[in-house]
Amino acid sequence: MGNDAHEKLADWLATTFRGLPSIKKPEFMDLLRFLYTPEEARLAIRMGPEGGKLDELVAKTGITREELKPLIQSMEKKGTMYTEPESKDPVYRPLGLEVPGLAETSTWGDVSTPFRQELMGLWDKFRPVYVNEAISELGQHNRAWCIVSVLPPDAKPDENLYEQLRQTTDYGAVAGCPCRLIERHGDPGEACGCPIDCCMCFGEMARWAVEQGHSRHVTVDEAIEILDACAEAGQVHTGLPGVLLCNCCKHACVNLYAMKIGKMHTYSKNHFFARADSETCTSCGTCAEACPVGAVQIEKTALVDTDKCIGCGVCAAGCEEKSIRMVRRSEEEIAQLDAEFMEVFGKVISKTKPDPLVMKMLGG
Repeated sequence: MGNDAHEKLADWLATTFRGLPSIKKPEFMDLLRFLYTPEEARLAIRMGPEGGKLDELVAKTGITREELKPLIQSMEKKGTMYTEPESKDPVYRPLGLEVPGLAETSTWGDVSTPFRQELMGLWDKFRPVYVNEAISELGQHNRAWCIVSVLPPDAKPDENLYEQLRQTTDYGAVAGCPCRLIERHGDPGEACGCPIDCCMCFGEMARWAVEQGHSRHVTVDEAIEILDACAEAGQVHTGLPGVLLCNCCKHACVNLYAMKIGKMHTYSKNHFFARADSETCTSCGTCAEACPVGAVQIEKTALVDTDKCIGCGVCAAGCEEKSIRMVRRSEEEIAQLDAEFMEVFGKVISKTKPDPLVMKMLGG
């Protein structure tokens, strides 16, 4: 019975955001069997992605209130159950695979416990399967935010991450980056030195994460300070201001990890590209080393392949000579890139279902 419940749970999770049926490999099943008891797996399936309030769940699942409460509390602690924050009669929902979901929330909180140490080992085994079988198969469905300190003068307000963040939320939370934590657990000798506490959520999701003890509260100004530190470390900003922001590095994060296994990364081109000044470039190679997608080569001077450049600004931010600057693309090219990005992202949405909380926060 337990195995049947985990199989059904895997079938559902493989339909949630960035999951595909092909991830149902032994590594995924091992992860789920560790993360959910059979009773929790059955509860998640019976609840459905929309969940419900306690009395609604009693009617939907046939489980008594007395039996439901400890199951819900166990899942809350593991980061597999979302509970509407600041409510006396909250809605409960099982979380999907990602954004926000198990890939983030199950490793938030105290990672020193034996449970989470073993869990990270299972995530480490599943990560290449997840990237190979799902994430890299969904096309270039992510976009980087250009680092704010190197935005060109003609950048528009909606292209400025900090301006968008200030406009969309007044409450944030930060937790350890799951990708980096998993990397340090699985291969500590090769782990990068990028900041760990940089996985951010905002609004209702942040209030839930803080209420459950998975994250710590940060103001918007504090969140921007963290983003500045990530930019200095050469991390790529991505995500939805007011919902969830990641700071990806080429060493660990799943959006770029695909390149390690010979697959395409998930980033499409944004509104900017880097341009090197041959007159001031010293050919030091810092930009080529920093570029997360291999768009910069060093010959006599730095050369940027604008077809590969994703506009993240990491190279410009790290150039001590200020020989690389970010340039805004033409309006015609931006319109074409936006249309192409929306087409790809639309296909991702048609194949995988975003978490109801994200749709709620986006007004969908």
